[in-house]
Amino acid sequence: MAVKVIGIGNRLYGDDAIGSLVAECLNFYDAEANGFQALSFIKKEDIIFFIDAMLMDEDYGLFKIDVNKEYEVDISDPHRLSPVQVIFLAKRSGELPSEAYILAIKPERVDWPGLSERVIQRAEGLFTKYREFLSKYGIEVNPKQLKSCLKSKEKITWT
Repeated sequence: MAVKVIGIGNRLYGDDAIGSLVAECLNFYDAEANGFQALSFIKKEDIIFFIDAMLMDEDYGLFKIDVNKEYEVDISDPHRLSPVQVIFLAKRSGELPSEAYILAIKPERVDWPGLSERVIQRAEGLFTKYREFLSKYGIEVNPKQLKSCLKSKEKITWT
């Protein structure tokens, strides 16, 4: 069993890149825009944390995925899988993690490459709010350093 953090995001769609860039800044696994890459990283009994942009009312949040629930998952785009779809496929392949969470950040815009200032602030807020919870799993993040790293990458589209 291992604790693994996976960033998901498309760097060509503005703030959708936030999961990918957070992963890069923190030296976590960057699945980029391809959830299938994330699937190959998950092993049975792992504890998984996804970092991803999510359309929601809140600026950010931590959501637990019920790994034992039987989700009805439609995979209509094989090039883009959500965290729930990744967990569903991991379960079907016999690599069900013991726990899974989504560290979700609300995007401000998903129209053009580059991060908005608002999504960078939301990422800092997310890791500030859940810092203690994450540290229980051995995930240590300095939110100010993360913000600085994201600022240095805010105009970079693809690396």
